[in-house]
Amino acid sequence: MSEIFEFLVKRRSASILVDPKPKREELEQILNLAGTVPDHGQLRPYRFVVVEGEARARFGEALVDAADAHRPEKLEDRMKAKIAAKAFAAPLQILLVYSPVASDKIHAWEQMASASCTGYAAVLGAIALGYGAVWKSFAYDPGPLLQGLLSLTSEEKFLGWVNIGTEKDKETQRAEREREPLDLRRYAQFLS
Repeated sequence: MSEIFEFLVKRRSASILVDPKPKREELEQILNLAGTVPDHGQLRPYRFVVVEGEARARFGEALVDAADAHRPEKLEDRMKAKIAAKAFAAPLQILLVYSPVASDKIHAWEQMASASCTGYAAVLGAIALGYGAVWKSFAYDPGPLLQGLLSLTSEEKFLGWVNIGTEKDKETQRAEREREPLDLRRYAQFLS
């Protein structure tokens, strides 16, 4: 097995991320790697919003606002605190935005697939540089605060975010999370 293949097979999402976070140069390497995803037509139908430091509080407030806006009953303070804490689960987040480009040739679904790949590429880039990373999703559409934080246009969509930092207790976490091989009889079809 090649080193690259082994790296990909052994990749795991990190659950506890702390400082230090990537330096600016490393962050730019991660973002540039994310920009190498398959992209029919080279449209780059995505953009990134990097959140760190005090901006994490604004991100947390925006997550609470989005959750609160889409629920029939108002959130309890305990739940608001839990949602806001998502912004502090790592010292750095890369927020992923699908930003479609008008095209007669490249369908919107292809562009969204390309934008979605950037999340996985960012995770791989962070891990390759020695950091831990995990791609997070959010159950609610962006509310006004998150739309503002991301400067979302009406065509754009929030695809989630990648938490990045130094993985705490890396060896313990990895040993506990061995992955079962894919059951190819169930998940693959071979035609000849």
